[in-house]
Amino acid sequence: MSFEKNILERIASYIPGYAGYKQKEVRRETDALLRRHIASILSSAASRLVLTPSDARAVAANPDARFLWDAVRAELDKVAQKINKAPHGYAGFFDLAKVDEGVLEEVYRHDLSLVEEAKKAADLAAALQSLKPGSPEWLDALRNLLAHLKNLDAKIDDRTKILKAIAEPPPPLWEQGHAQQTEAKKEGIFGKLFKRWRSQS
Repeated sequence: MSFEKNILERIASYIPGYAGYKQKEVRRETDALLRRHIASILSSAASRLVLTPSDARAVAANPDARFLWDAVRAELDKVAQKINKAPHGYAGFFDLAKVDEGVLEEVYRHDLSLVEEAKKAADLAAALQSLKPGSPEWLDALRNLLAHLKNLDAKIDDRTKILKAIAEPPPPLWEQGHAQQTEAKKEGIFGKLFKRWRSQS
């Protein structure tokens, strides 16, 4: 089984109907499926972040607890909004006739990591329900969830930049000189794209 087929099957195990981006005709649908699935996971995580009236009063009375609680909910909302609006940054990707398969493999790997990171965030949110709000353990769990959400936020930014770089490929290697050709071969296709959008950010 090829790497591409294996990873597509892994993503499809989470998102039925996920068909990848090789064919231009299904790219928008595939992207929409991915984003809806991640948004659904984050919605599930948000539904776990509830406090009883007495717990809410206890958290409000503790500045550290109140700050972390508000920060986690704000970050969760921010990430959910970002994944919903992501296509605006890479609309040109949908119109390409063909995308290099080596690059696509890395995009699939990134999609899989997004889904798994989102699922982990939901699991961390669910675990909070077994902890006493305001306790040291609860605060540590909130810090862990916040760090995880920030990592997911960065990954969503990375995906937008990667797909935008694919839609705006760098100049042909023959224009870059022999030394740069050698270095580009070492980096690989995805490495070149990554380097390009890093220089633009």
